[in-house]
Amino acid sequence: MKKHLKTLLFLLAFCFYALQGQAQFEGYQLSPDAKISLITCSSGNDLYAVFGHSAVRVQDPASGMDIIFNYGTFDFNEPNFYLKFAQGKLRYKLSAAHFSDFLYSYTMDNRSVYEQVLNLTPEQRQKYWGFLTHNFLPENRFYLYDFFFDNCATRIRDGLEATFPDNQIAFQLDEFDRDYTFRNLIDLYLPPQPWGDFGIDLALGAVIDQEATPYQYMFLPDYLSKGFANATIMQNGHMVPLTGLPQAVFLQDTSRLPETPLFTPLLLCWVILVLVTAITVFDFMRRRRSRALDFTLFLITGFLGVVFLLLWFATDHQATANNFNLLWGIPTHLIVAIYIAKKVALPKWLEVYLLLTAAISALLVIGWPWWPQQFHMAFLPIVLAIGMRAAYTVWLSKKAPVPVTTSKVKERI
Repeated sequence: MKKHLKTLLFLLAFCFYALQGQAQFEGYQLSPDAKISLITCSSGNDLYAVFGHSAVRVQDPASGMDIIFNYGTFDFNEPNFYLKFAQGKLRYKLSAAHFSDFLYSYTMDNRSVYEQVLNLTPEQRQKYWGFLTHNFLPENRFYLYDFFFDNCATRIRDGLEATFPDNQIAFQLDEFDRDYTFRNLIDLYLPPQPWGDFGIDLALGAVIDQEATPYQYMFLPDYLSKGFANATIMQNGHMVPLTGLPQAVFLQDTSRLPETPLFTPLLLCWVILVLVTAITVFDFMRRRRSRALDFTLFLITGFLGVVFLLLWFATDHQATANNFNLLWGIPTHLIVAIYIAKKVALPKWLEVYLLLTAAISALLVIGWPWWPQQFHMAFLPIVLAIGMRAAYTVWLSKKAPVPVTTSKVKERI
């Protein structure tokens, strides 16, 4: 109940500034004692929060102003909210709130909050303040969110560079050069979220297996913080440090961190493979086929294939394109599931289809490390199970064909 209450208060604060902030900010002149800071928040327990968060804090002791500009919010009242979210068309927005409310929200979630004060002259602070407040105008505050290329972290980096163009800001990113792909980078945060990791590897295609440049690492708040700590800005003809090292505003209680679940997708999928193997051996001994098993396997993988296809072609999500999971989650498996459940001899086209399925499964397994997409290891036992059942079904059809001319003959398939 407390969590729901503080979330409600936090949203009310955002709404207040959304309605009143424009009038408050317009034409406001920061005092010489004002400060603008990068705020970095640590990972949360939920999947949407596991990668951390970035925001911009503006303090001015002269007026008592202490606010946070946050590019990571959206409006639940947006028409067709869930459809737009699924299609990648949901608009995120720049919001503003009291920093105290923002901090309270993160302390209640037990997430560390760090601050890096930007080393700006009074003129530079005023210029960046002008950028933020102009961005906050109703006609400018909305944008189409992209997790890897346009999010709460990249908006801050890009906004600062837009305020000070012509290489006035330089990022020294040599320490980032570790040959990480985008998938490698997000995998750094996913050990506590094995089911989230599984879902991400299902939905996101080979697009995120390209090597990220050190500059692109800064889509993650932690790397944005490191990038700012090593960056410089032009002042009076000289490059000076943009920020210092992060200073803790609140540190999480590590004793309250959740434990990684013991029951993981990898364990589940290997259990499924063991069961499928045992049933196949039992079927082989009795010269029969468990139609319910085959129907279930092909139905589920066929349904997943339809989801993969829709995410690739029916949405604006860049990261869901080129999904090689379609090699085992094949949409046509849905049709095959219906035919394979029948107690009749397999038609010739279905035998060919199942042979191709078994061959593709074998190629997937043999070339596992070299495919252009990094597959989740939990997919391996599923691929083996599908290939095994496809090959066995064709073998049994050839070995013990079922007569279909009379119902008096005992059916073996």
